[in-house]
Amino acid sequence: MKKLLNILLLLFLFSCSGNCDSLEEVSQNFNSDLEPSKIWTYYAELPIITTQNPDWYYQFSYENGLLKRMNGKLYKMGNSGFEFYTFSQNVSTNFSYSGNQIVVEYSENDAEIKKSINTLESGRIKKSESFDEFNNLIITKNYSYETDKISVHTKRYTFDTYDTYFFDSNKNLIKSEKLQVSSNIQTRLTTTQYLNFDQAKNPYKKLYIVNDNFFIKSLSENNFRKITYITQNLQYPELNPGSGYSEWTYQYDADGQVILYHQ
Repeated sequence: MKKLLNILLLLFLFSCSGNCDSLEEVSQNFNSDLEPSKIWTYYAELPIITTQNPDWYYQFSYENGLLKRMNGKLYKMGNSGFEFYTFSQNVSTNFSYSGNQIVVEYSENDAEIKKSINTLESGRIKKSESFDEFNNLIITKNYSYETDKISVHTKRYTFDTYDTYFFDSNKNLIKSEKLQVSSNIQTRLTTTQYLNFDQAKNPYKKLYIVNDNFFIKSLSENNFRKITYITQNLQYPELNPGSGYSEWTYQYDADGQVILYHQ
């Protein structure tokens, strides 16, 4: 029986091209990444501090090791002087897989972005294109990878953002740089440090495709619990840079794993 399985595996390998998407998907299906079913919005949105409402949580479902659906949407209301949040469990995000592409579709009626098409290369996201309800291209993201560094170029109309992520020897994110450009003019540079990592396994690995916040959280092996940041206005360099920090604590279960949902 073992010999027969080996023969079948060899036949499968030789039937693939050099970029065998089916084999890549199989390897994804059997990886050991965590699959959280619920995440309290208060934890999910960190380092942004939101309302601590125990009834507000995202729900996730998986199929063959792949994320298939997310329920829940947190809305930020008001302005910088007075902000508050509302939450709906009736908004869903659906994920479908075909070859080397992940298609993300949003059920929210008045959302600007209705669909994004994400192209993978060697199991990592290489390009993301987001479209409105009329199938107009709104946002394009291109990803490049080097040793201990990931770069992302985001283009939206005449606005460009260049994000660079740096990693330490433990494969944890230690610093990011965000350069904002408007009509080819550099306007703002934000440098963020990621600190106080725990030893727990990262539960966001399979959620990287959900949004930018989850993407950043998914990059590390473990979980950061503090950030510091400095923002420079490149148009007015004589101004003092803005700065700040955010720090929080997680709860852990008996196995030392982060608890992301509790009441």
